Amino acid sequence: MIAGKGIYDSLPVWAQTLAVNLTSAVTFRRKYGRVFHESLARLAANEKKSLDQLRHEQQQAVKQLLRYAVEHVPYYREHRFSPDDLAEWPMLDKSTVAAGPEKFVSDEFSPRRLTALQTSGTTGTPLTVRFTNECHQTEMAFRWRHKAWGGVPFLSRSAYLSGHPVVPAEQTRPPFWRVDQVERRLLCSSYHFTAENLPHYADALAGFAPDFLHGYPSSLFVLAQHLLERGEHSVRPRVIFTGSETLLEFQRAAVERAFGAKVFNWYGNTEMTGNIVECAYGSLHYRTDYGLLELQEDSEIVATGFLNRAMPLIRYRTGDVATARAGTCECGCAFPLIERVEGRVEDYIHTPDGRTVGRLDHIFKGVEHVREAQIVQEQINELHLRIVRVDGFGPHDEQTILANARERLGPSIRLHCEYVEAIERTAAGKFRFVVTEVR
Repeated sequence: MIAGKGIYDSLPVWAQTLAVNLTSAVTFRRKYGRVFHESLARLAANEKKSLDQLRHEQQQAVKQLLRYAVEHVPYYREHRFSPDDLAEWPMLDKSTVAAGPEKFVSDEFSPRRLTALQTSGTTGTPLTVRFTNECHQTEMAFRWRHKAWGGVPFLSRSAYLSGHPVVPAEQTRPPFWRVDQVERRLLCSSYHFTAENLPHYADALAGFAPDFLHGYPSSLFVLAQHLLERGEHSVRPRVIFTGSETLLEFQRAAVERAFGAKVFNWYGNTEMTGNIVECAYGSLHYRTDYGLLELQEDSEIVATGFLNRAMPLIRYRTGDVATARAGTCECGCAFPLIERVEGRVEDYIHTPDGRTVGRLDHIFKGVEHVREAQIVQEQINELHLRIVRVDGFGPHDEQTILANARERLGPSIRLHCEYVEAIERTAAGKFRFVVTEVR
């Protein structure tokens, strides 16, 4: 649960809007400083290089990172991995990092001076990632450079439909959004998509007239279906960006048809280990200037990120799956091609009050004593949270999980925590974060 969220929720709309803009004014300076603008120019230049040049620079970056890691990062130093041969380094599991994240922080940085961000636990294992402000600015440069691929420049007018609860879950009347004037954004809650509320969202988006939409595929799809069913054409952004979930083809088709704009897909992770982005020709490009991706025989993405020297993760098993593609793209950019990314496929949870909610991995944010977790819905009015605990788990952790769930799902559904020794895998050995029998 977000710190101070209870106070924020109790404020009137005008005060919440003020709080959003004051916070945005502070974070703007952190995100968009000198490093951001320098990185933006460098990334644009990289897009004009040959594949041979990109591969050479990537190999040099790997060599520098390995030498740095064995000298400054306790975990790598203790295991005495070779600084000259990446192939000798074992693959790194998320559970290993989660069990001792402090061992992966470089001795050049004080953890107290680093920003800490928790992964949302799509694979059921939350993880705390620490990084510098410079790293954050570089990450933002990659994100805005991809926006430029869609034809929208920095600080274009935008609307975000994502998992951040900008209004209380129990709120039943609009507005279900807040305006951030600093970054020119309409921040929309994706947790209030009932049949009754969708027309209000459509009106708000039409009135705000964003240059682009950015959101979870599941959220954009629900809204797209509403617009298509009613034959509405009032929301017309220039382009749409999706991320944080697997973009399914039926979702892409509906979203592009409803909004009359091309969808550009983005793949990344909170650990900042890999970046795959879609171009105007519909090709997925793996950016070699972000990190090194190794696709295993089972197509799992094993990634080594270049951005985060404060907490470098080398040969990190992402748990996501991708398929490589041969050849080149008409767009002229030489970054290697990916046929498709097949990770983060989640079912929707349906609430008794008529809402359809996806992307619920945020429920386990802020909880470090959970090894794995799974959300199971067998009845419309009940949700089971299956949790594999680690040492240190206590009442506070359970309260945080339940509060996060309630924040997103509202008061109409019963919540139960079930503590288990392990989470079952499918016949193919895959983990499902959400299991639902309600359609």
